[in-house]
Amino acid sequence: MTALSSMGIRRQNLCQASGPIYGFNGAPVSVAGTLTLPVTLGEFPRQVTHDVQFVAVDTESPYNAIVGRPLQTAFQAVPSIPHLAMKFVTPAGVGVVRGFQDMARSCYLHQSRPEVISGTSIYRI
Repeated sequence: MTALSSMGIRRQNLCQASGPIYGFNGAPVSVAGTLTLPVTLGEFPRQVTHDVQFVAVDTESPYNAIVGRPLQTAFQAVPSIPHLAMKFVTPAGVGVVRGFQDMARSCYLHQSRPEVISGTSIYRI
């Protein structure tokens, strides 16, 4: 909920949602609610905005948001993982957003740090 509070969104603004979702480690994560936000990709003139529904969860994560196939479909986007880029259709042509290699590495290392449980190292991946 840190991402939401930094955006000035209060828990009361979330719509009701039921059931858990399952994290990367397979453990259930409680859903706090859903909300729809406008998302703009690209830079003028190659930018486009769509409303995207997000599921808010109370869990520690190095990520503020995880975008998946629904967002990719809404934006007609094609991601390239090796290039840390995503191309999408705009009225002015093809737009692109790019990630930052250092930030991606930091998130990966944070997520895969070892945890010690009863003398056994367990890596979160």
